[in-house]
Amino acid sequence: MITSVQNTETPDFSTVISTANLKAHLRVTHSDEDTLIEAYRTAACLWVENYCNTRLTNHTVNIYASGFSSLIELPIGPCIEVTAVQYSTAKDAELSTLAATEYYAETNRNPALIRFITLPSVDTNNPSPVKIVANIGYDTCPEALVQAVRFMVGHLYEHREAAEAATIKEVPFGILSLLEAYRTISFI
Repeated sequence: MITSVQNTETPDFSTVISTANLKAHLRVTHSDEDTLIEAYRTAACLWVENYCNTRLTNHTVNIYASGFSSLIELPIGPCIEVTAVQYSTAKDAELSTLAATEYYAETNRNPALIRFITLPSVDTNNPSPVKIVANIGYDTCPEALVQAVRFMVGHLYEHREAAEAATIKEVPFGILSLLEAYRTISFI
């Protein structure tokens, strides 16, 4: 049903965890590698977001679906608000907006649900005729997710190559244990 999720803005991951905080975690006292640490922060935040199907910062996303059904489960969270449901009725036609009175958005659960009262007809030739605009993410990122970012940045900082000769052993109760409670898993 859901075909893709598109960010509408570039996230500012410095609001999740500062460079100074990461440097303290890494025990780095110089500024020579600030750009590298910031790049690792971006990579770590994106990895956490993709693993959890979440957004660490609060921003708007477009969620595209292949059509309407009576119930749509959003594959990303946490959902703060569904701001619009739009749909295509014909090729090259302007998107129509479904009135907010024609659906219920249950955003107090993860994954969020949208139940439609009316199922409009859509352009059946369009692979993604339905566009859901939603405000997704955290106003304040949970500390467990921030700690997972710290762990990942620490790993990337210490292991700068894709492979190494030494055997790496995962820390029990490490990154994945921190992330499990925050995953958005959608089955509909």
